[in-house]
Amino acid sequence: MSDSPTIARSCILDVFTVLLVVATLLLVGGVAWMVLVNTEHSASDRTEGGPMVLID
Repeated sequence: MSDSPTIARSCILDVFTVLLVVATLLLVGGVAWMVLVNTEHSASDRTEGGPMVLID
């Protein structure tokens, strides 16, 4: 058997991981907000709006 020591690493969040998570959440929130705004913008009096509706 080998007597090599095992390294026990604890899961500690560093500043860059927290910044990455915050940036990802902001990006996802911004994309969702733009989808909702564009869905409302594509609606007209005659047709119902949606994310796949082309605006003439």
